[in-house]
Amino acid sequence: MLHILKQVWFSRIARILSNCILLTLIKFLREVFMPVLNFIETHRYAYPVTTDGTGTALTTCLYSGDPMLAFLTQTGYEDEVVYLALGFDYEYTRHDTPPGRDIISGMGYNPNSREIWCGSTTSDSGLVFAFDPTTGLETQSLDLTADTSFSSPQGFATNGLLFTRSKGANIELRLMNGTKLAERSFPGRIINGISASPFSWTFVDSSTNEIVVIGPFGNEIATAATPGTNGGSSAIAFNTVANVANDPQVWLEPGIIGDPGTIHHPDTPWSPSPWMGRHRLYVANDTDQIIYAGYLSP
Repeated sequence: MLHILKQVWFSRIARILSNCILLTLIKFLREVFMPVLNFIETHRYAYPVTTDGTGTALTTCLYSGDPMLAFLTQTGYEDEVVYLALGFDYEYTRHDTPPGRDIISGMGYNPNSREIWCGSTTSDSGLVFAFDPTTGLETQSLDLTADTSFSSPQGFATNGLLFTRSKGANIELRLMNGTKLAERSFPGRIINGISASPFSWTFVDSSTNEIVVIGPFGNEIATAATPGTNGGSSAIAFNTVANVANDPQVWLEPGIIGDPGTIHHPDTPWSPSPWMGRHRLYVANDTDQIIYAGYLSP
C-alpha cells in the first residue's frame, strides 16, 4: 500500500514539474520568437463625450461611403455613436444607439454588409445585433444563448466572415450566422477590446497593459505596450476600411498633403518604420478619456 502511495505521489510531482517546465518553455519561446513592438502615436482625440468608465467601443467603418472612426462610450444615460475623422480630431456626426440597445460593449464593422455589429453586457448579453451606420437603425440580430458561456461579453470584432467576442481572458470565434467554431483562453489577460486586423485579430489587455496581435488560430504573434495610463485601455480599432498605404504618417487634414520630405507627405517614409507595412490603429483609454491613434513599429 505504501509503495502504491509513493508511486502516486511521485507521479503527481512529476506531472507538476512537467507542467512548470512546459510553461517556462512557452514563456521562453514567446520572449525569443514573438516580437515586442512599440506603439508610435501619430495623433489623438479627446473623448467626444464624458465616459462613466464602464466601457467603450471603437470600430472603423464606412458612413455613407466615407471612412470614419465610430466611437461609443457608456455615459450613465442614453448613449450616442459618434463618427470621427480617421486622421485628426474632428467630429462629422452622431446618432443615438438603436432603440432598446442601451449598453453596447463592443462594435465591429462588417465590410460585406456595411453594418456595424455589436455586443452588449446587459440582460441581452446573449445577443449580438447590427445597425446601419448611416440611419442608426437596427437591421438584424442573433441569439447566442444556447451555446455560450459568456454572461457579460466585453469586446466584439468582425471581419465580415467571422466574428469574435471577448470575456475576461477568453475569446470565442463564430461564423456570421452565429455558429460557434472555437473558444480560447489567454490566462492572465483581461481582454477589454478586440478588432479585426489583416489575417489576424488584435486586442487590448488591461491587465498587462498590452496590445496583442493573434493569428487566425489564436496564437500570439506580437505585443506592444498600450498608450496612456495603465489599466485604462478599453477598446481598440484597426483601420480596415481605408488604404493606409497611401497615407502620410501624420495628416494635416484629409485630402490636404504637406510639403515633400515632411511627415505630412505620403511619399515620405514613416519613421520609425511600421511593422508589416503601413497601418493605423486606435486605442481608447477610459482613464485618460483619450483615443490614441498610431501604428506598431519594431
